[in-house]
Amino acid sequence: MAIIFDILEEEKNRLLKLRDKYKIQISKLPKGSISRKKRWNREYIYLAYREDYKIKFDYIGPLNSEMAKKISEKVEERKELESKLRQVNKNLKEVERGLRGQQ
Repeated sequence: MAIIFDILEEEKNRLLKLRDKYKIQISKLPKGSISRKKRWNREYIYLAYREDYKIKFDYIGPLNSEMAKKISEKVEERKELESKLRQVNKNLKEVERGLRGQQ
């Protein structure tokens, strides 16, 4: 039985390191989401995010600009990392539940 608890402990340590790694990566990416607005028959991209209970919009550029593509990719990457982080937290809870039987 001790072998199982050792394996669970190793898995817990791996998940904690992975969680920290994801949090660092997420902090380096832009928060918020992409908002498209039409002005004078042209579409523009804004980065929408909350700051002190207010929604802020930062201008990125025209819809097909290189900057808009880069920001969109970074926002998608952040969303994917947040999804992985949720899964890691879920797995961590399960491992900790298994380790409670050790005591």
